[in-house]
Amino acid sequence: MVMTNPKILLLCLAATLALAGCTGGPGGPSHPNPLTLQGASVNDVVKQLGPPQTQQNLGNGRTMLQYDWSSSYVAGGYTATPDGQLYTGSTMNLPRSYVPEQTVIQTCIVQFVAGPDQRVEEVHTQGDGC
Repeated sequence: MVMTNPKILLLCLAATLALAGCTGGPGGPSHPNPLTLQGASVNDVVKQLGPPQTQQNLGNGRTMLQYDWSSSYVAGGYTATPDGQLYTGSTMNLPRSYVPEQTVIQTCIVQFVAGPDQRVEEVHTQGDGC
């Protein structure tokens, strides 16, 4: 007969849930790394990302395409020990605190500057979701 330790099972479950939180949610938008589009044609950028939110003529044949997107995930919802470790349900009366669930929203603004040949010359990114 194989005996299992409940603490090990709980730890495995916590690790599995933590790893599941590292993947994007189903149906969430997936955007390529904007820097990989350096040198791409404007048509290729629009094919991959769709129409830009803003398009501006900068003069001298240069054009700026701007894309804005955001993503969100849920963090927290667990009990931790004072040193930040996941509380495993010890029978000792150890101090612990609840880390409340919260939705974290990450935004990204990407600007592609294309030259007169309609190829991306510059890529500028801003935000924590890029």
